[in-house]
Amino acid sequence: MTQKRVLYISYDGLTDPLGQSQIIPYLQGLSKKGCHITVLSNEKLDNYRVNRSVVMTKLQAANIEWKFTFYSNKPPVVSTAFVVRRMRKLAYHLAKENTFDILHCRSILSTMIGDSVRKKFGGKLIFDIRGFWADERVEGGLWNLENKLYKVIYNYFKKKEKEYFKTADAVITLTENAKRYVLANFETKQNFEVIPCAVDLEHFGRKNLDQNLIAQLKLKWGIKDADFVLSYIGSLGTRYRLKEMMQFFKQLQLLKPQSKFLFITKSDTSQIQEFCHAFDIDFNSIITDQCTYQDIPNYIAVSQASIFFIVTSFSGKAVSPTKQGEIMSLGLPIVCNADLGDSDIILKETKTGIVPVDYSELSLIKSAEELLNFSNTAEKIRAVANDYFSLAKAVEKYHTVYKNI
Repeated sequence: MTQKRVLYISYDGLTDPLGQSQIIPYLQGLSKKGCHITVLSNEKLDNYRVNRSVVMTKLQAANIEWKFTFYSNKPPVVSTAFVVRRMRKLAYHLAKENTFDILHCRSILSTMIGDSVRKKFGGKLIFDIRGFWADERVEGGLWNLENKLYKVIYNYFKKKEKEYFKTADAVITLTENAKRYVLANFETKQNFEVIPCAVDLEHFGRKNLDQNLIAQLKLKWGIKDADFVLSYIGSLGTRYRLKEMMQFFKQLQLLKPQSKFLFITKSDTSQIQEFCHAFDIDFNSIITDQCTYQDIPNYIAVSQASIFFIVTSFSGKAVSPTKQGEIMSLGLPIVCNADLGDSDIILKETKTGIVPVDYSELSLIKSAEELLNFSNTAEKIRAVANDYFSLAKAVEKYHTVYKNI
């Protein structure tokens, strides 16, 4: 098979944590399979300054070309339009110099750019939806549909979404849940693949942990051998149920007073203190810190279990938390809410985590008890991670999509 030239368009930056965990590893794998890849991304200036050299080294080693614009979010709405316009202009320039067989578009904003390139220069379009973006904005409180402007914007993107499902040469979702919904409600070409957020099992493997660093972290945070550490990894934005996670920790601490809650996040953590006061939680049992992508496995490994509660309205069908594969690859059980993509089904069917029925006190108490009595082994959890979230398997699925269009 003639190896294909790919323009990979991402509204997220390669120098973002997400770019390093959920974009670059896939592209490295596809490049090894002979694909000629050019990436067009949208970088946040602070992340670019810190991580540029690391990212550039990885891409050069994989023979991947990288072009980018810089992200802006001010003023709202208008800035997004300007960024899309800048990215489209650069994409046109790239398409004039190269003949791209495939336009792989990560999310709807990227697909707007890729579809425009396809109409002008040709190429097969992949709509890699990642999620129901417009609905996520509404459910996260970013777009109030009572505001006429946001209502118009929402309807515009939902119309575009319907158009891309119909015209894309291939559609990729993160969950079986989302695939079922799309196939039942939209016209598509039936060329559909489900590829959840994958994880580098080697990077997140226990055999590669830095035990000296883990010991230093425990000393730094005052963690004793008898402590039970619950961790949370990632941002604390509008889509994450921090209040309910703190309520769960309260019940866990009542059952086991030597419990600590570790937050590994770059987000503002001031609200954590507010919830400690509201729920009478000793703030000394809370640990907040941040780290590089390279060190995340060592930070997670300090804990005995991890948690994420995420808002699950309609858009929850398409959610595949990156952190799930990372945590499970380290052999840790997860506490996760119901109706979240395929996450809760995987945990329940494989007995690798705890899924509270709801957020009531009784349900959280029962789930905390189940966690403290959890008996499945780290080896079993890691085996399930390999079944569902293997990076190698994800790369193979992407490559199959490339070959079939």
